[in-house]
Amino acid sequence: MLLGSTHLAQSPGDTQNAYATDPGDILGEKRQRELETLTHRLADWEPDRIAVEERVSQQSVIDAAYAAYRDDPDTLTAVSGWERDRSNETVQIGFRLADKLGHDSVAAVDYFQSPAALLTDEEKQQLPDSLRAVLVDPDTVEYPLPDAAESNAEKQQRLDEGSLVEFYQWLNTPGVGAAMWNNDMNFYATAFENSEPGDYTAVKLMTAWTQRNLRIASNIWNVPAKDDERVLVVYGASHVPQLGQILTGAPMMAPVSPLPYLTD
Repeated sequence: MLLGSTHLAQSPGDTQNAYATDPGDILGEKRQRELETLTHRLADWEPDRIAVEERVSQQSVIDAAYAAYRDDPDTLTAVSGWERDRSNETVQIGFRLADKLGHDSVAAVDYFQSPAALLTDEEKQQLPDSLRAVLVDPDTVEYPLPDAAESNAEKQQRLDEGSLVEFYQWLNTPGVGAAMWNNDMNFYATAFENSEPGDYTAVKLMTAWTQRNLRIASNIWNVPAKDDERVLVVYGASHVPQLGQILTGAPMMAPVSPLPYLTD
């Protein structure tokens, strides 16, 4: 089960993530009640393992942080190597859900690399300082293309006016054109609009993104123990469309939607 998530510890002013929004006071009473409802519903699927967007190389840190969380969430700051804010979705959804289910550990499955990872040094120098600047302007093309600012405004309005459960229902709605597809649609547009026959420099941006998701999928496959059947993956929503395609095509895995568990 792939649960697409917003990054709960991010806000637009402290990250270069073009899709960042402000989820409000995640540690406040209202959001905590909503997170309890969210994880209670997801627990009904009875996953054998929980996987989160943390680097595989950090598994020992994740183990220590999860152990500290189970003892007392306030002690997380004392874990050596732990650099996440306690409002992060790894803690608020991943750790909370695993603890609710009595799991002994939470699996780190991320492989991080920049979309510019496959570019040569010369090609990187031709890029602007921010990848936001290379995105295609929706007003300059004749096909439907999400506008990052408008998409973010809608996400922010939903976060401001509704519950987290309602927000996650909306965020995990499938289909091209849904919110979680915005990143891929903009990457494809950028890759193809900036290419010429035989020149695939811009296409490397999408290739690096796809390579990252393939490696994440490989890590997910290696999570379950021999007799496990169900892994619930909590990940940035932008990864979910491509991860879903990869896992659907992989003969040993069968992704299912979280929507039946998020809906009243």
